[in-house]
Amino acid sequence: MASCTDICRNILLERMVFNNHSSISVPDEFLEHKNYVFNLLKSTVQNGENNSALLIGPRGSGKTLLINSVLAELEAVCDFEKDYVVIKLHGFFQTDDRIAIQEITRQLFLEEEAAGRAFGSFSENLNFLLNSLKMADRKKAKSIIFIMDEFDQFCQHKNQTLLYNLFDVCQSAQAPMAVIGLTCRMDAISLFEKRVRSRFSHRQIYLFVKPDFTRYTETFVNLLQLVRAPPGLKPIYVRSWDKSIKDLAQDPLVEGTLKKLFNLNPKLRLLQNILLVAVCRLGKNHPFLSSKDIVSAIESQTTDCKTLQLQGLSVLELQLLLCMKYLDKIYFGEPCNYEMAFYEYTKQMKSSSMQKFDRQIAMKAMEHLETLELIRPVEGVSCSKVQKEFVVYHILITSEQLTAALSKYPNLPTEVKQLADTCL
Repeated sequence: MASCTDICRNILLERMVFNNHSSISVPDEFLEHKNYVFNLLKSTVQNGENNSALLIGPRGSGKTLLINSVLAELEAVCDFEKDYVVIKLHGFFQTDDRIAIQEITRQLFLEEEAAGRAFGSFSENLNFLLNSLKMADRKKAKSIIFIMDEFDQFCQHKNQTLLYNLFDVCQSAQAPMAVIGLTCRMDAISLFEKRVRSRFSHRQIYLFVKPDFTRYTETFVNLLQLVRAPPGLKPIYVRSWDKSIKDLAQDPLVEGTLKKLFNLNPKLRLLQNILLVAVCRLGKNHPFLSSKDIVSAIESQTTDCKTLQLQGLSVLELQLLLCMKYLDKIYFGEPCNYEMAFYEYTKQMKSSSMQKFDRQIAMKAMEHLETLELIRPVEGVSCSKVQKEFVVYHILITSEQLTAALSKYPNLPTEVKQLADTCL
């Protein structure tokens, strides 16, 4: 029999993987938009009206959250089994009209009916699928709600045949249908062909929300809390779990790490991926999440690729970067050339017992740093007209990245640590 911890972990994993965010409320500033979309879809289901609209907003603004909330509310007031069907398409997965019609057929459970038929055009295929849902008269026909994520990608399909046929059905009232597109392209309508644009309702709903750390923390808690006891979980365990999550959110270490993550990327999707990693660590011997779980999960998902790259450099290359960083600091961001970096390197090596490399080897190391794009020549300077020793470079890494890389560098010589203390 599964333990409470296993049941809790499975519930949370399902929530993260399938975007089941029923515990997260739509932001107050979006309530008007939510009600508007809800009324559109409700009119389609209950009155057989045909509607189309675009939800437009930057990635992470809450478009998917809003539409899922509307669908959940619609299911509470309408009979999902008898009255309507929801078809979800995604522009990154349905990359052409043939794949899209196959997905529509699959979601309507009409594969067997369509298998033995030959269709002359996309329109015939779509009309067959719509007619398959009809009963004796139009009032009893099942309504269809199309949710099209990454809507702008469908505009790239050849001749926009899918969009044309969907909007044409909406306009001609052949079947009760609603088409809701989700996109981050502000100019989505300008991507339409003329014949598609003429059949679209031109309803555009813009979602813009200012990132708020307080709400971000609340979302963190809501994603992890159970709120009520699901089947198989004892109420006392649910109370203990929810209390541990509230305490976790108030932990200074977690709060500080969440603040860094928020400043880096305030989108819900990244937070969801991080919590997925943390929840996977729950087990019989580890029934509650700790601050260490959250911090390590954040670090695993937000590792700086430049820091990892620095950890693979040779000691000489690190020394040259440290010397360039030192010159960058004392000359207030002015670029430096190889001669300046090598002179600083030679000066630092006078009192060191480490092996000192000659000029040619150091030059090769400098060229390797340029190849890795850790440094770059100053724009507007023709490298072909200047001796390579005097080409000036900007350094493309921060002191924090260097410090983080050095702290994890295996068997780093003490002299390089001392050089880092001087240069950084």
